[in-house]
Amino acid sequence: MAFGRRWLVRTAAAALLLLAGMAIPAGPASAADPGARFTLDLPGTTIPLGVEKKRVHLRLTNLTDQTPREIIFYVRPSELDWSYKAALIWPEGGGSGECDGDHSGWYCRIESSLFPELMPAPGGTVDLPIDIQVYEKKKPYEGRFHVEAGMAWGEDKMQLSASKWFTLTLVDDPEADLSVVAPDVKQSVRVGADGRLESTGTLNPGETGAVRYRVVNQGRKAVSGVKATLHLPKGVTFTRPPKECAVGDDGRSAVCTYDTLALVPVGQGTDPNDSIYSAVELHNLVTASASVTAPVTLAGGTVRVEGLTERTDARSGPEHAVLPANAVAVRAADVDDSDNGDGFAVVVAASGSGGDGGDDGGSGGGGGDLPITGPQSGLIAGAGLAMVAGGGIMLLLARRRRAVPMRGDETPAV
Repeated sequence: MAFGRRWLVRTAAAALLLLAGMAIPAGPASAADPGARFTLDLPGTTIPLGVEKKRVHLRLTNLTDQTPREIIFYVRPSELDWSYKAALIWPEGGGSGECDGDHSGWYCRIESSLFPELMPAPGGTVDLPIDIQVYEKKKPYEGRFHVEAGMAWGEDKMQLSASKWFTLTLVDDPEADLSVVAPDVKQSVRVGADGRLESTGTLNPGETGAVRYRVVNQGRKAVSGVKATLHLPKGVTFTRPPKECAVGDDGRSAVCTYDTLALVPVGQGTDPNDSIYSAVELHNLVTASASVTAPVTLAGGTVRVEGLTERTDARSGPEHAVLPANAVAVRAADVDDSDNGDGFAVVVAASGSGGDGGDDGGSGGGGGDLPITGPQSGLIAGAGLAMVAGGGIMLLLARRRRAVPMRGDETPAV
């Protein structure tokens, strides 16, 4: 793993990790724990052999009625042979906050003053990118790693109360592997003259926002189309759905079939002027009901994607822009479908709350359905001690290499 210039010495970072590890219980927090103030999950940790890097997303959901002021999370592999098989590394550039450490364990800290767009609203979720670099090329492998996270609200102390084990699995399965990320909807939008979306401020009752979801093929086989199934929270309905989408009678469910949208695996060179891509950002316009009592976070929105492939009498590839007459799009095999779905919330502000039309909660700000290439319990006794010991050295954290964060209209580096 390459490291750039550091502001913190590695020994100090290791000491902080040790102190934090002593302060946090090893067992996972129960999802049913009435005292839990947030939850964490990390889907998508199965990778086909032959893929050099996969981006996964740590999903933190805020269960309180306040936006946190600070988030911190730790990632620790547990087995010594990890350095020869794979490594979990953080993408820099703001997508996961300020991070430091090495392949044996690292942490990221996110402050609301520096990264307000990474703070989940009450009832909302943030997706924080983590890159898995794969060194093993030939043999399947399975290894566990540990993720711990904490949040702080107002003047409260840090709550390091969410802790889970996850399994990294390398499999000999040369199929497609789609993943999707759908940030929370926080901004009202309008469609500009060029067809792109323009943010107009916070989303108020009766106004229109956009559910944006970014789909990436991180497997080894191309798909010739993408099918997306969306469900909106109560109080939100679809507005002007594209022709590819069939909307249910309730106005809150839709199935969108983009059967000519080919996605090749990340890493395969593509001509920016052709119609083949490895990643795409799609959007659906939605309207918050005028009768919604704001401010409120309308939770429960979901989007799920699956790859489509062509079933034809003759061999065909993803280079076809339109399906031939004798072809029918059918579901493609997917190496790891645990990250084919994502949840989102619609954050409705009180009327007159204003807003300058800033970011859309980390969503891609490119607008229309334009393909793009490229790869969100109680106090722990020792947590206060760990934070005091590490507070000084965590003021300015190191950065390594640069990667593109999942924000704005930039392409993710996968």
